[in-house]
Amino acid sequence: MMDFLKRVAKILPIFLTALVLAIIVWVSSVSSSDPNEVVAYPTPIPLTILGQNPDLLITKQSANDVTIILRAPRSVHEQILRHFNQITARLNLSGLNAGTYDLVPEVDLSNFKPVQVLEINPTEINITLEQISTKTFDITLLQSGILPVSYEAGDAVLSSESVEVLGPQSKVNEVLDVVASIDLSNTTTTITRIIELKPIDRRGNLVEGVSLNPTSITVEVPIRQLVGYRNVFIKIVTTGTIAQGFHLTGLTVTPPNLTIYTSDPAIANDMPSFLDTAPINLSGAYEDFSVNVDLQLQDGIVVVGNQQVLVDVGIDAIQSSTQIIDVPVEIENLEPGLTVNITPEFVDLYISGPMNLLDELTANNIRVVLDLSNRGPGTYQLSPDVILNNEDLRLDSMLPGTIEVVLWR
Repeated sequence: MMDFLKRVAKILPIFLTALVLAIIVWVSSVSSSDPNEVVAYPTPIPLTILGQNPDLLITKQSANDVTIILRAPRSVHEQILRHFNQITARLNLSGLNAGTYDLVPEVDLSNFKPVQVLEINPTEINITLEQISTKTFDITLLQSGILPVSYEAGDAVLSSESVEVLGPQSKVNEVLDVVASIDLSNTTTTITRIIELKPIDRRGNLVEGVSLNPTSITVEVPIRQLVGYRNVFIKIVTTGTIAQGFHLTGLTVTPPNLTIYTSDPAIANDMPSFLDTAPINLSGAYEDFSVNVDLQLQDGIVVVGNQQVLVDVGIDAIQSSTQIIDVPVEIENLEPGLTVNITPEFVDLYISGPMNLLDELTANNIRVVLDLSNRGPGTYQLSPDVILNNEDLRLDSMLPGTIEVVLWR
């Protein structure tokens, strides 16, 4: 037994030396085939908040994500690149009360080994926690705009008279009032609108970072007309007939309606819903015109505001078409020494335009011109130009559309 132990004692140093050498060789072999590398990963890792007290709000956070620099074998880096979304970063707020803190972010790389975190950027996250606060405010209704003459607004009805403001205590303390704004401009009937509520500070600026309950309310504002007043529309009265060959394209009045007043409410209730204008004479009219006219008022009624209205009268010529037969074709710019023969020598024209102009149109005041500039001997198929005596006339068609021209010396 003693001899055995002596033999083991002799070979043990040799065995241990061989084992160390084997490990060194193995490590060297692995390092050469899969060397360690330092890599900066530019892709940001979102921060996850852990352990936050539900009675506290984060009102300031210097960064929402981090980047990392890692040392690891090349094969591990390749694995990290393929599964980068498995890396998580977090801030632990456990046990923290209201206040401002500089916290070190933690990065979880447990799915990747071996790996060493060399740097987390930023190294610290500045974070501010505030106590959640609530406060109830009465809602202030702000009415703007001017109602038309003879109308007044009654007391508004709000679906809720108060609102709860929730948020960080510092923000809630900034709120002086919660307002609902409604514009009554040109309103003549009771209105019901959904109005967004806005928290404002003592300077009238909107306070951000708080929430409201409710966020909006329904507001009803009764609008009524004062006794003795009434809204009526304007009825245009005309006499006479416009010129022959023309037609009326429109009659418009400005303003289209107005307000009247009478000291006897019965008159206002019994009168028609319109007022007639003084008659507008259209006799012989052939173009647009505008005219200021009076209104026909019964006794005891006065108009609130301007006593006249402006009437715009639109007049346009009646459009039609006609056929002009056998209009001669004229030759222009025939070169000296050339003889010309054209077929046909006359054309038929179809012309449209205002009826009054068409009635005066004859072959004598239309020219069909064939321009032979720079034309030498030969046979041509040419389209003549049609010259009308008025720009309001339009050529619809010419038959035939081309003329055969033969030139020779």
